[in-house]
Amino acid sequence: MRPKPFLTYFILCAIPLLFFAGLNYWNGIRTVDSTLSTIAQDDLNSFTAAVDEVLKEREQDILGFAIKGVVQDLLLKKTEIDPMDARMRLKTAGDFGGYFQSLTVFTNDRKPFCFQKGPGEWTFINLDSANLPQPDQQVWASPGNTSSERPGSTPGTLIYSAPINDGKTGTNLGAVVGVLDLQRVFATAARGLKSRSSKVVVTDSTGKTIYGSDTLPDSTYQTASAPIPRLGVTAAVARQRSDFTSTAHRWGIAGLVIALLAAAAAASLLDRHVNKRSRGMARVSEDLSAIAKGELDRRIILQSSDDARVIADNINVVTEQLREKIAREQESRQLESFVRFSAMLTHDLKNAIEGLSLTVANMEHHFDNPQFRADAMKGLTSATDKLKALVARLARPVTSLSGEHKRPAKVDLVPMLQRVIAMNAEPLRSKHKIVTRLPQSVYALVDAARIEEVMENLVINALEAMNKGGTLTIEAGYTPDGAPTFSVGDTGNGMSRTFIETRLYRPFSTTKKTGIGLGLYTCREVIQASAGTIDVESVEGAGTTFRVVLPSIPHDRRN
Repeated sequence: MRPKPFLTYFILCAIPLLFFAGLNYWNGIRTVDSTLSTIAQDDLNSFTAAVDEVLKEREQDILGFAIKGVVQDLLLKKTEIDPMDARMRLKTAGDFGGYFQSLTVFTNDRKPFCFQKGPGEWTFINLDSANLPQPDQQVWASPGNTSSERPGSTPGTLIYSAPINDGKTGTNLGAVVGVLDLQRVFATAARGLKSRSSKVVVTDSTGKTIYGSDTLPDSTYQTASAPIPRLGVTAAVARQRSDFTSTAHRWGIAGLVIALLAAAAAASLLDRHVNKRSRGMARVSEDLSAIAKGELDRRIILQSSDDARVIADNINVVTEQLREKIAREQESRQLESFVRFSAMLTHDLKNAIEGLSLTVANMEHHFDNPQFRADAMKGLTSATDKLKALVARLARPVTSLSGEHKRPAKVDLVPMLQRVIAMNAEPLRSKHKIVTRLPQSVYALVDAARIEEVMENLVINALEAMNKGGTLTIEAGYTPDGAPTFSVGDTGNGMSRTFIETRLYRPFSTTKKTGIGLGLYTCREVIQASAGTIDVESVEGAGTTFRVVLPSIPHDRRN
């Protein structure tokens, strides 16, 4: 059962519209993801910058504590101080419990002097130096107000060390060591992010979470991460995708709905238009089928209001022109057959006459040579036989024009080539160098008379191509596959690739001033009719070689 036209039109319209709507939907989601990735990266940059800022402030806290006068005085009078008084005085130096887990002051003999853990009080008694973080070794020899940092012994901590030098003499009075809580640093830096939907996760080198949620956000978040080499941790900032993609989803779904509505409207219009034209087109289709079957006298008649009337009128005009063209072609085909037949006979006569002319022209100089007279008699006999064959063809023009061939027979190509050379090339040996590479025999399954005409055409063409003298090379043998082959080469002007591809084998196409243009055309037709091939290799300014491959004879018959 055929589908309803409306459904077909709807599907055809909906496919491209839904494709473009879906492409727009996908592009919108990609744009959101790209924008969200940029935002997450910006948040990450802000977070890492904030971390650096907080760390710089905490470093300044340590350095500021080290140059406090109250701290230096306590170390100068360490044996004379009252613990209660010292605690009160150290409170004025600052409370570091907001970021530091502990703060330890060492004397210049590298023993702990006082200790503060978190926001608690300073402790002066029962200090176990083994459990306290020690200052860096370079701190004891540092002459200025400098600090050094190193990772803490527990994850998520950073240890600052700074020397405490006498402000008047510059001598070392001791050192201060602070254990910084990185979780508090990260919490302060994360508060600087503008969006509440951002999540911050910081992990150490082993993948353990130092700050934030236990795991990284899932695929509903867009994440950007980067290492903080100074702290040996990796920070990741994630932004929730749903806050940004909801609008893109709404517009994408709206685009798909609009595409479906547009497809339905277009299908409805097409259905109406096609139904209106269906009757006229059915009539046109019926009459056109009859014309295609050969009823060229048939005309398509439609009302003037029918949409298919223009098509019908055009078909009627084309049909009438076709009838006239067929009538003219029948007349011209007869004339063309006669012209072609005449041209082919003229070409063959030209070749026969040229052979006779060469023999007659050489008689004056070589008539006293018995060998020449014998060869001349053979050549005259061969030319006479060819002229008789041409006269026979005139008596049966239909067979000659149709190109019918005799039944192929086992033929030795070598004697045929030798006859052609003796008739057409030997009289010109004084002008051309003739090189032959012929084995004792080369057998092929062909029509001997037709193939000898091909050989003669190729040799005459090669000689005419070397009007100023040159080398004629004729070879024969077998291909690696065992097929008989022969070739004719010259050292003439050669041919261009364009001429070979467009004009070489076309009938009535020639570069000679007196040529007819049927020689190579006839050669190709004869060889193809013999189930063989002809190929040409030509280099402009160097020469041309034609190579013919013919059907082979089974090995047992060849022997």
